[in-house]
Amino acid sequence: MHYISPMSDALSVLVVEDDADAREMLKHAIESWGHVCRTARDGAEALEMHERERADVIISDWQMPRMDGLELCKRTRVSEDDHYTYFIFMTGLSEKKHLVLGMEAGADDYQTKPIHLEELRARLVSARRVVSVYRKLAEKNAALRHDSHVAFRLARRDAVTTIGNRLSLDENLKSIWANAVRYRRRYSIILCDIDWFKTYNDRLGHVAGDRALRTVAETLRDQLRLGDGIYRYGGEEFLVVLPEQGVTEALAVAERLRAAVERRAIQTPAGSGVVTISAGVAELDMERDKTPATWLERADRALYRAKANGRNRSEAAIEAALRGVS
Repeated sequence: MHYISPMSDALSVLVVEDDADAREMLKHAIESWGHVCRTARDGAEALEMHERERADVIISDWQMPRMDGLELCKRTRVSEDDHYTYFIFMTGLSEKKHLVLGMEAGADDYQTKPIHLEELRARLVSARRVVSVYRKLAEKNAALRHDSHVAFRLARRDAVTTIGNRLSLDENLKSIWANAVRYRRRYSIILCDIDWFKTYNDRLGHVAGDRALRTVAETLRDQLRLGDGIYRYGGEEFLVVLPEQGVTEALAVAERLRAAVERRAIQTPAGSGVVTISAGVAELDMERDKTPATWLERADRALYRAKANGRNRSEAAIEAALRGVS
């Protein structure tokens, strides 16, 4: 479904009339007034055309084969979205008693047969005003939806690194947890921390620190699969979520991430070396992890062990579990 794109104040008009001569006469007149005009022989044909290309105005006869004007008007209103269609009935004098039914069905106006062209032209001027209001309203609604969508995404992005933030992580963890409970899906997480980052900030300042954070985030993201998740977890900490990965595979990914950051060769103060990361890995274990928080805590303890063992290394929570620590 799409809409005819009208030029300036031109309307896209659909004339529905089973009399061929009347149909052509109306089409010729409407086009001479600068509008775009299509024609249909009955309500069924008109509805199909309208759903394919939305009309601004439908001018419909009342009595027609297959589908009459009343049913066409009802179906037009039911299928409406942001694009409002101005509906005009053409009625004979004997049909005027049905006009209340037409208005209740959603019609906007009526034109008595035989059609007086100047009257119809005046009705189209009125229709253009109404359609113009609806067009502007639709544009505003579209802009609001766009702004809302942008705001939604921005609220879930870390301002410094542009990766997901804690709000995004918390929302996604709920979905991950539900999939793990319901479908027994496997997940692992990697909690990464930049080594000695406080010293880096203290000596080079927060502008340089933010630049280093962006570089590390970019490096980590480039090493991940499309379906993996990456979030800024805290000041200099990043969390990676790996769907369908066990602890062995996740530990290998952690090592790949660690090596990639080291290869990036972000210089530390006074040229004493390069920025490195330490990582803690934990596979989700539904027997042990009663909440996402306990899963994160196991990864955090594995990260602490990586730092205690010299930094610039990866450790898995499974090792602590085997010793009965975790």
